[in-house]
Amino acid sequence: MFLERSAAMLLKALVSLLLITTSGLAQGAGQRLILDSQYDVNEWPHADEERPTNVSVQMFINSFGSLNAANMDYTVDVFLRQRWNDPRLVDAVNQKDKITITSNELQSKIWKPDTFFNNVKDAELHTVTMPNVLLRIENNGDVLYSIRTTLRLSCNMEFREYPLDFQICGISISSYANTEEVIDYEWASDSPIDLPDQLEIAQFDLLNYTCKDTTQVFTTGNFSGLLVYFNLRRQNGYHVLQTYVPTILIVSISWVSFWLDPNAVPGRVSLGVTTLLTLTTLASGIRASLPPVSYVKAIDVWIGTCMIMVFGALLEFTLVNWLANKKVIEHSQTMFKIPRLLAGSDSAETKAQEEEPSAAASPKTYITYARALDRLCRVLFPGGFLIFNLVYWPYYLVHQYMALPQSLV
Repeated sequence: MFLERSAAMLLKALVSLLLITTSGLAQGAGQRLILDSQYDVNEWPHADEERPTNVSVQMFINSFGSLNAANMDYTVDVFLRQRWNDPRLVDAVNQKDKITITSNELQSKIWKPDTFFNNVKDAELHTVTMPNVLLRIENNGDVLYSIRTTLRLSCNMEFREYPLDFQICGISISSYANTEEVIDYEWASDSPIDLPDQLEIAQFDLLNYTCKDTTQVFTTGNFSGLLVYFNLRRQNGYHVLQTYVPTILIVSISWVSFWLDPNAVPGRVSLGVTTLLTLTTLASGIRASLPPVSYVKAIDVWIGTCMIMVFGALLEFTLVNWLANKKVIEHSQTMFKIPRLLAGSDSAETKAQEEEPSAAASPKTYITYARALDRLCRVLFPGGFLIFNLVYWPYYLVHQYMALPQSLV
């Protein structure tokens, strides 16, 4: 009888020793985490109550990378913080009110939600100088699980108004294996999304964000999830300096040909062809940074109009040079009378030629009409381009600035 009692006591001591696991000295010496013998890491905390475990999620956006238009993605450095209550861990912390667990082995023995990012392309967990993972357990069973990770997330971008556009990019999280009967996600009531005071995003302004709960329905079941949308407005300074100003100068240079003589063929041809090729090269560089979408973008409207202007100036020279060298057939009817405003000094020259004897006069051409057409285009081309600007900029800027709220939530 004595031997049986001694053996039972020894067995009980050994079992108690196996159930006591030391966590590491995160908050002082002598801290211990005592797990119940029935604790199952594969069973969610409220399985006995047959209800899902509420997981509160909060994110701190440490940095927000620039949006990649060609790949339609963006990068964020985020601190993902999840909180839940595990009744099995009540009074499991010995000597202290809470304990921070740093041991990977012990962390693997605690139940954690299998949270994943639905729209992630690539992810990296920071491990310098230690794995950036925090698991804190309080004596009332509350658990805080925080990790730092860098994510490259997909974003369905719309480029109809590029580069005077705004984009809505989001982060979607849910459970990978546990349905809504096991895990119920919810945003933290206090600051679900935390942002640094001086957050800078290349080429974009963060206007606001929107948090919402969602349920994802798959053939494997219904899964609770969370969504956060970031409303971003593109800054105009970069593209104004790199795209709009150079194209305006190229178009303006093409108008110089209207002041050259209609017979100055080398000068006018080289000027027209050079400006057209320069504009084509600039347009190719812009298209290289964008995905090959099928719809017309705002930059396409701009580049297309500029090309029409430059190509129109080249075609105008072709017509002017043809008029300047076309001989007037004798006794033929005059095409039309040139207005005095367009005739300029050519009216006196034409009148003098008409008074000279026809035999002594050189073959007449339509040079007067050619010069009049040049004078007309000096006003017509800049005026048309000005009217286009008066329509283009208000339309796209008003839509860009009025489409989204201006204040940050």
